[in-house]
Amino acid sequence: QALGLYSGVLITTASPTTPMSAVMANNATLMAARHHHDTPLWRILRAHRWPVVVSLLMAGLGCALLFRLSGLHQAESLTADFVLLVGFGLILGQLLTQLVVGVCHGADLSLPASVLISALTALAILSALPVLYCLGMPGILAQASLVALLPGVLLSLWLWRKQREATSTGAMALEQEAGSLALKALPSVAATVLNNATNWIACVYLAEKVHGREGLGLVAIGLQWMAVMLLPMTSWSGRVMRALAVAHQGDQMAFWQEVRVQVRKCLLVSVAASTLVACGSVPIAALYKVDAVQLSGLFVINAVAASLAAVNFVYERVFYCLGQQRPWLWVSAAAYLGQVLLTYALIPYSIWAVAGGNLFAVLVVLVLVSGYMKRLRAQQSLQGEAQVQHDQKDGS
Repeated sequence: QALGLYSGVLITTASPTTPMSAVMANNATLMAARHHHDTPLWRILRAHRWPVVVSLLMAGLGCALLFRLSGLHQAESLTADFVLLVGFGLILGQLLTQLVVGVCHGADLSLPASVLISALTALAILSALPVLYCLGMPGILAQASLVALLPGVLLSLWLWRKQREATSTGAMALEQEAGSLALKALPSVAATVLNNATNWIACVYLAEKVHGREGLGLVAIGLQWMAVMLLPMTSWSGRVMRALAVAHQGDQMAFWQEVRVQVRKCLLVSVAASTLVACGSVPIAALYKVDAVQLSGLFVINAVAASLAAVNFVYERVFYCLGQQRPWLWVSAAAYLGQVLLTYALIPYSIWAVAGGNLFAVLVVLVLVSGYMKRLRAQQSLQGEAQVQHDQKDGS
């Protein structure tokens, strides 16, 4: 029950925030990759101030609504005001940290950012048990909020100190570019909103409503270890985005070659991590003191979904680079609708319905997107051949 409460608060807070933070991270990566040679990085950060403010307001309202719908703010050990305060800290921390890390990836400064985040995370892990014993659930939630916020603050100060005087790109031009990228990314925001809303309904609302806080805790364990299965998404997403952005500045052949390289790498790592976690489901169940059969089933389904999601993860960034966010939105909407309906129909029978619905959505996205990308590459190939023929005629 305690794990269900803790995870429910974190998932509910992240659900309305991730759509905006992910888009801002991608936009910051693209802008930093283009301008970091001649523009102070702090100017790229400052250019996103209005998207951050708008995202903060929207995510805050969405978070308050989801807390009210789920009833998590009425927990015995927490006050409603404290839950909202923790939620605000988590939202601000996620938005700021994702933005700053995106700039670091685009400027090829991934290693310093990763070292800082890893150090803060390790410190949080080492101090978690004393905090939990001394301060209980309020203390561990406050620590989660602090861990989300600190990397963004410290990295922002570090980038500000690395500023340079000379610049060829003005502040107004950067703000216009940031606003333009944000507007173009609205379909991606909508797709992520649908994804997070679907996952919240399936993983939090339906799981708690049908199977109680114990069921929610079981789903939370599955999601925690699925994060390990999704190492490409949680570890080097910014690097993948930068590699695709740089390749896209060249010719089509180089870009699609880079896409294949990233797909192979992400798929290989996800399959390896997923297999290891799934094979360790029995001792993990003993560690958490939960039913081994139920947890093993969740892990196996999640392992298959995570392996396929690694491919979708690369494809989503391909669509982003190509400006094809609207088709991604329609594909995602169809997949997530099917996930909600399937989970709703099967959740009374088993908690496995949560993982099964997610696997179904991943499969739908993979099939539809693969077909669309095959057609898109064929169109680009025909256009390239037509351009070559046109150039040859002009030359003759």
